[in-house]
Amino acid sequence: MAAKRIVIHSLEIDDKPGSLYKFLSDAAHANVDMLCLTAFSTGFGRGRVCVSAKDPDALKRFAGESGIDVTTEAGFIVSGEDKVGAAAEALKALAESGINGVASAAMVCDGHYQMLVVVAAGETDAAARAIGV
Repeated sequence: MAAKRIVIHSLEIDDKPGSLYKFLSDAAHANVDMLCLTAFSTGFGRGRVCVSAKDPDALKRFAGESGIDVTTEAGFIVSGEDKVGAAAEALKALAESGINGVASAAMVCDGHYQMLVVVAAGETDAAARAIGV
């Protein structure tokens, strides 16, 4: 298992058809290049996007110009050879350290997995130690 520490920006969008598309389209027009993202409903018509931009300053500029409030969190991209239980194995050290994940997303392609794990900014260093970054 390999892990890389990244900066995550978290923001809210409307939870309705086309909202994520609009955010991504507007970000692309502002030349914001994304490394990874996960998005999900938080209920009551709101959604949350956790994103890592290749140029965090470009994302912050875009968000500011668009009137989008952004908070900073910590993220890790964990990767390795796919096998049964790979995600559980990747999260074990965080669980044993009492670190709560804020969000996660994973995918498998050609026998390898990549998983984004987001933790609160205040737990960045503890999470990095637990994961071994």
